[in-house]
Amino acid sequence: MITVSILGLDPYLVRQISKAMTPKLKDIYECSSDDIDFYCPECLYIHDGVEQNTWNILVRVHAPLKVKVLQNEAVKVIRAFLKDACINLAVEFYYYSQDDRYEFIDETHPRFMTESNSVEISEDDYEEENEDEKGEGWYDEPYLGNVFEGFEDKLNGGKK
Repeated sequence: MITVSILGLDPYLVRQISKAMTPKLKDIYECSSDDIDFYCPECLYIHDGVEQNTWNILVRVHAPLKVKVLQNEAVKVIRAFLKDACINLAVEFYYYSQDDRYEFIDETHPRFMTESNSVEISEDDYEEENEDEKGEGWYDEPYLGNVFEGFEDKLNGGKK
């Protein structure tokens, strides 16, 4: 498993970049695209108290030790895909023994969420759906009732 962590870029931009970069990395590392993941937290990359996002970014690649010999080819691909998204780029490689990695895969579910097996509900869809049920503007007022009504008995073991 190869994990590419990108700090200092917008995660939604990285979603697009990762989709295009994965096939190239897959070819270099001679692995399945299922073996390559990206991690991009919503964060601030900071130097001397000043946000550096998109000005400076840091890429950390965690990979099995056996692919270390492919590092130079991998960094060329990473640079090619990220050079237009930032001003300055640093790439660091970290390697681990495959004996030090454990995976626990639930076979009753798909291995990965994909565009075809995911459902996205926009806020507009949610509001429209619930407006029909409760009337226009129902979400503008805070609910002042007991949100735990009916659950209090269960919490108290059936006793009041």
